Amino acid sequence: MSLVNQPSFSLAVCVAVVSVLLFSGQRTRPAAPTQQQQAQQRQVQQRQAAPPKSAVPAAEMPSLLWLPEDVQFPEMPPGASRTAKLFGDPKNEGLYVTRTLIPKGAQTVPHFHSDSRMVTVLSGVCYYGRGEEFDESRTIPMPPGSFFTEPAGTPHFIWAKEGDVIVQTTAIGPSGTQIVPAKKPNPSQGVP
Repeated sequence: MSLVNQPSFSLAVCVAVVSVLLFSGQRTRPAAPTQQQQAQQRQVQQRQAAPPKSAVPAAEMPSLLWLPEDVQFPEMPPGASRTAKLFGDPKNEGLYVTRTLIPKGAQTVPHFHSDSRMVTVLSGVCYYGRGEEFDESRTIPMPPGSFFTEPAGTPHFIWAKEGDVIVQTTAIGPSGTQIVPAKKPNPSQGVP
């Protein structure tokens, strides 16, 4: 009979392996966190301790149910975009959700917002571009289901080139929209 088959030998080998693993080398303490890591830890703890002021307490969250046919877009002149408020109000402080119908052929002028936004394309193909001047070559076709963000202060434009487009926007107000001023021609280059 071999020693390897003995239960006491197997136990002894296991104890020896564990001892080597635990006690080999120097025992070291983890390095103390840097000041930057400590500051980040404090920020995380503060965020966890107090929800953002834009959070809607459960007691104040209304129970809403919107079917697509229930969304009423306000009347606007032909060719103009129409925005329905689904939750909250962009003019007020706090979370809001809007749905915007952009009619076929409509283009927005380059503009930006005072708040950062998250946008989902619900229907149609939204041609989205960033920049201070409308430039078709800078647009990206965003089919239904696409998602993009509009960071505060980022000039952008939208074009419903192929048909009506519906987008849903979620953000924290108050919101504002600023049109990017059109660039004036440089007099030294002459007027085209």
